[in-house]
Amino acid sequence: MKFTCRLIILFLIATPLLSIGPYFAFLNQKNTFIEFLDVLPGESIYSSINNVVSMSSEKKLLLKIYLSTKNIQSFKAGEYYIKNKKLSDIIDDLHKGNYHQRSFTIPDGSNIYELESLVNNSMLTNNCSYLSCINNRIDYKEGMLLPNTYFYFKGHNVSDIFDQSYDNLMEFIDSIWALKPDNNLLNTKYDAIILASIIEKEAGNLEEKGQIASVFLARLKKNMRLQADPTIIYGLLPNFDGDIKKSDILNKRNAYNTYMINGLPPSPIAFASKSSLKAAILNSPGDYFYFVANSKNSHYFSKTYDEHKQAIKRLGLDK
Repeated sequence: MKFTCRLIILFLIATPLLSIGPYFAFLNQKNTFIEFLDVLPGESIYSSINNVVSMSSEKKLLLKIYLSTKNIQSFKAGEYYIKNKKLSDIIDDLHKGNYHQRSFTIPDGSNIYELESLVNNSMLTNNCSYLSCINNRIDYKEGMLLPNTYFYFKGHNVSDIFDQSYDNLMEFIDSIWALKPDNNLLNTKYDAIILASIIEKEAGNLEEKGQIASVFLARLKKNMRLQADPTIIYGLLPNFDGDIKKSDILNKRNAYNTYMINGLPPSPIAFASKSSLKAAILNSPGDYFYFVANSKNSHYFSKTYDEHKQAIKRLGLDK
């Protein structure tokens, strides 16, 4: 009789102790295979965890014990990064809503076609195709964002990012517009955005942006055509084949062909960075009227057309 009682007491003591090992092993196991986990709205806790660990009846019991000790009754729907995390940490993240944060970059000098592709290849919801959600006072949408990196969660509406970027653009221009020199003849902030977009595409480096701006401002002051290759290219998008032909330069039907039209093109040709916007607004017409690329990242500037032609010949670009 005494022996039987001892066995029963030993069993009652040993059973919980034997369960401690599997319990902590279950919670401390690391997920080394799955990188991201999507918790769907209304999905049960067990269904979510089953995507990480195959749930047996024993594991369901261990999970139930852990959920009870933490008073966890539901998970928050969203995307989570779970690679190399312990199961207990994954459960806590899902309960607290520690969602995986993604980033979306609007690159300097990109255009509306490239932006559309970037959005469609992101985890954003595209509810603003080709910037249709931007509510500005002019007809065009191109160029009306300030390049930057923005953070979001999977499924977030891209319109929220674009609205913020547009507001940032207008706020930045407002902050420097009063500093525009009197002899800078840009009439409106929208003209500044257009010129800045051309500078963005022409400049080979940050340092020469001001000088390129002064060339274009000098040309506008003298009623000379801008003759900027990137504007021709933009007018040929989205079907540009990578080569500007003589017929493209002579094409008067291309509204962006600054070899044929006077003044600025009808809209920006890209999203301009802060440095290009500063160059367009804060510079004055200079003494140089021409420039030609002398490397991948720089240009040679000339005051006269004869000097410009000599530079072209010297660089072997006249062939």
